Amino acid sequence: MADNDDFVQSIRDATAKITLDMEKKVSQACLVVEGEARQLCPVDQGHLRASITSETEITASEIIGRIGSNLEYAPYVHNGTGIYAVNGDGRKTPWVYEVKAGKYKGMHFTVGQRPKPFLSYAIIYNAAQIEKILGG
Repeated sequence: MADNDDFVQSIRDATAKITLDMEKKVSQACLVVEGEARQLCPVDQGHLRASITSETEITASEIIGRIGSNLEYAPYVHNGTGIYAVNGDGRKTPWVYEVKAGKYKGMHFTVGQRPKPFLSYAIIYNAAQIEKILGG
């Protein structure tokens, strides 16, 4: 019976090693996309660019890689707003807003902001490298 226990343990060890190796590859691919997204990200003061991060997570059934920003306005920059919003999800009528201080102080009229999909483009531009990293 001891031989069977050794075999089962070796399978567990091999599975753990493969999982950790794949997690490293997913993490490396995420860093490639994160770096490209930072380069493609529009910059005013640099907060959005600085907020782009990546992480990996191992669950029972998959290895997940995430790249993104925790800033509240990041989805609006990426997907656009108003009439320009991706999938037509934005407001259809123009609006006026006021900036109280700073570089853009004053009243502004807008129909929305065009999307700047820096994350999507980072994935598209690096698809071949991501595939190579992941072993595809």
